[in-house]
Order: sequence, then structure tokens, then C-alpha cells
Amino acid sequence: MPQIPQDIFMDGIKELIQLDKGWVPNGEGKSLYIRPFMIADEASLGVKASNSYKFIVITSPTSNYYAGAISVKIEDDFSRAASGGIGAAKAAANYAASLYPAQNAQKQGYNQLIWTDASEHKYIEESGTMNIMFMVNGKLITPSVVSDTILKGVTRDSIIQLARKWNIEVEERKIPVAELIDALHKGEVEEAFGMGTAATIVPIHTIGHKNEKYTLTDASNWTFSNRAKEYLEGLKRGHIEDEFNWIEKV
Repeated sequence: MPQIPQDIFMDGIKELIQLDKGWVPNGEGKSLYIRPFMIADEASLGVKASNSYKFIVITSPTSNYYAGAISVKIEDDFSRAASGGIGAAKAAANYAASLYPAQNAQKQGYNQLIWTDASEHKYIEESGTMNIMFMVNGKLITPSVVSDTILKGVTRDSIIQLARKWNIEVEERKIPVAELIDALHKGEVEEAFGMGTAATIVPIHTIGHKNEKYTLTDASNWTFSNRAKEYLEGLKRGHIEDEFNWIEKV
């Protein structure tokens, strides 16, 4: 796919928002979701890259992606993405492989999955359609995006910048499943949460692994993730000064 010039990308989004501004909802947790994407539109049938593409932007009024804290299962059989593939890209194909195992997890009482690496299922990667973080003994730990199977989410990056500004130690690295389970056994996991454009920050209250379930403390009392979510919500709504220069005014 060709790269969209930045001016076309941004000007197109701004123009659409001006047209759709009447659809912007009011209220906490509500927003106008903006989704730019590209599709092949060549009039041809075959297994090859298209010679033409269409750039499209859609908007939709939305509320909180998840109503509250969620329950997740560590997946040790199916895979979302494999090394050498397109896991680091925001591609529709990345979602296809996730649907069946996610459906199985829901039948077992979980909301979503924690994905692990495809080769050994030994390392934490993402949670559902979100990046994932853990607060362990006062330290923020998250899978490194050096791996080509993990999306470099902008919400993830924003939270890391906030943590460092607030003098919280951050580790971006491989997280062994065994290490996480050990920390859960010892009660050292203070917070666990997913993050993404639509979800913002979603607390994880239960983590399942094999035949065990680990329940974390009441998410309403978590210090870091609640502070980060409040900051990001306030920033998006203009209640907080944009010290990072993240906001694009329309």
C-alpha cells in the first residue's frame, strides 16, 4: 500500500470532522471515533498486491468500549500474530485469527484474551485488541514493541510518557508468562490494564491461566491507571494544559 501524504491525511480528517461535528456526543467517556483506513479497489481478482487503493475516513459517535473492569484468559494455544508477519500493523487480517479463540474464552466466562507469542506461548504480547501493562511492586511493565508482533499504540506511548514524567520506573521488555503468574501468586501485581484508541484504559480484574484464576484488588482504588485515564480524558476535553503538544485542534 502506498503511504498517504500527511497533508492529505490530516486535511481529510479535519474536513470530515467539520461535516460531522453535529454528531460529537457530550458526556464522560463519549467521543467521536475517527477511523482512517485504506482498501484495495482494483477491478481484478487474483492473489497479488492491488495497483490502486482507496483512502477512506469514517466517524462514529461512541461511548466507553468496555463498561468496566474485564476478565481475561492467557491464551496458550491459538495465536494472534507470528514473527515475520503483520502483527505490528493495524491490518484487518490481524483480527481474523483472534475471533474464534476469543469466542471460546467468552464461553468460559472471560471478556477477552491475553495473547502470547506464537512460537512458544511463553511471553505476554497483547490483550484482545489492546496493548497491555502491569504495575508490579511500583514498577510499570509492558511488552516491548521491538517485536514485530505488537502494535505500537499511541495510547500505550502516551501512558509511558506520563509514567516517566511522574517518576515511575518503566520497563519495556519481554514479559514471561511464568514471571507474571509468579507475581500474581505473590500478590505483587498491583494493577493490570489494557489500552487503545477506542478503549483508552481498561482495568483487568481477573486473569485466568490454565485452571487457575487470579483476582486483583478493586480497580477503583488503583493509583496509576486511574490517574493516567483521568489525565488523558481531561486532556482530550481541553480541561488540562497540553504540555506534550499531543492535541490537534480542529
